[in-house]
Amino acid sequence: MSIVKVTNKKNKSLLIIIPARFYSTRLSKKLIRRISGVPMIIRVAETASKTKLGDVLVATDSKQIQNLCKNEKVDSVITPTDIKSGTDRVHYAYKKLKKKYDLILNLQGDLPIFTKEILEKTVGLFNDKKTEIGSAVCDLHTSEFEDKNIVKAKVFFENNNEGFAIDFCRIIKNHKFFYHHIGLYIYTHDSLNKFIKLKQSHNELKRNLEQMRAMDNNMKIKLVKVKEIPPSVDTLEDLKKIRLLFKKNK
Repeated sequence: MSIVKVTNKKNKSLLIIIPARFYSTRLSKKLIRRISGVPMIIRVAETASKTKLGDVLVATDSKQIQNLCKNEKVDSVITPTDIKSGTDRVHYAYKKLKKKYDLILNLQGDLPIFTKEILEKTVGLFNDKKTEIGSAVCDLHTSEFEDKNIVKAKVFFENNNEGFAIDFCRIIKNHKFFYHHIGLYIYTHDSLNKFIKLKQSHNELKRNLEQMRAMDNNMKIKLVKVKEIPPSVDTLEDLKKIRLLFKKNK
């Protein structure tokens, strides 16, 4: 595998890893479902690559996904099936590279459309030395309050639309200080290793939210508020909407 160092504006080397588990609970084999003729996982990798912010790597438990990546010249690594979370899969792939990066981005494989700006703003959170993990949020709509598929983040923002996470959950009654959490995490080399050494926490398992492992162990997750929600694909309806978006943008 040839990986060339690419640096972002802050001169930090960035590796974008897309964890790609073959089987999914809500939408079967969603990462190989096609969007305008191209498998979703390839769409995500292509969008990440076009940002030119860092190197892109798919971490998968599937030979089928690896073959799709190979055909499209996307770098990939095979990981075990029985891995606890997306970040654990990211760490496994990162270790296999045997190369150190300043920042490692865990980018969900069901985000085929997102902007370079979201990634840049999240990388910018590491100008604060207290930041161990960086992520992003946007405004939450009333219809999303009780939608379990939409993860909510509680945060008090400062003037620059940045703040440290207070909590994450799936269902809320009161929207105050809660925002729609976007499925990406950026770690430093050290914070990724720290996270992996932690045992899965009670709240991580209860809420099915891997970020609670960090929260329950007092790791600092800093969030930035962005304007737009990158659409994720969790259901067949989501997939239909994404396909329509791609058709319109052709």
